[in-house]
Amino acid sequence: METITVAASRSSTFSLSEMEMLVGSAIVIAVLVWMVLSRVRRDRNSPHA
Repeated sequence: METITVAASRSSTFSLSEMEMLVGSAIVIAVLVWMVLSRVRRDRNSPHA
């Protein structure tokens, strides 16, 4: 029983770290996409373009 509980706790910690990495990468990707879109919009709205 002890080994099962330890394995469960380890898997839960790994899943939490994986979720944090996924969330962090998603936020970074969202920020990059937002920056690209903002640049594209500025280029389109610029009169001298």
